[in-house]
Amino acid sequence: MFKSLLLIVKLLLCTYAVSAYAITLPTLTLKGADGQNHSMHEYLGKGQWVVVNIWGPKCPPCVDEMPELQNFHDDHKDKDAIVLGIALDFPGFGPAKEHQVLAFIEDYFISFPVLLGDAQSITHLGGGVLRGTPSTLLFDPAGKLKAVQVGQVTQEIIENFINKQKTTATH
Repeated sequence: MFKSLLLIVKLLLCTYAVSAYAITLPTLTLKGADGQNHSMHEYLGKGQWVVVNIWGPKCPPCVDEMPELQNFHDDHKDKDAIVLGIALDFPGFGPAKEHQVLAFIEDYFISFPVLLGDAQSITHLGGGVLRGTPSTLLFDPAGKLKAVQVGQVTQEIIENFINKQKTTATH
């Protein structure tokens, strides 16, 4: 419980720290695991929260976190939020190795969109320099970056953050 609370506080503190990096509707375009090119405009600013998770298929904490992200996506995709994965090579943070990403998606039954990126992807999204994986960026329904978290997140942490933002916005 204390660990979850500490992560929520860290995530909330990041809200203020990312204001210097906040970019509305980044123009980043990446190849998807589906073989097509996808622009961030397809996902951001569409009236839903977007949880962008930067991960690597060989990154142990990323693997551990993936069921939480998949559950969050399943519970929210038709309502108020989606998950978007951006895979990169681990531990080098270079371009994603497509065959590894595709095998991971199949092995772990990932249904949310996954794009192939590298360490620069987080910078292009307004999240600063990649400090480690997994890294999660939270964009509000208007497409504005609200938080950056380095390290694992849980479904509960994401939901609590979004609910806190909704509560703050209505007051």
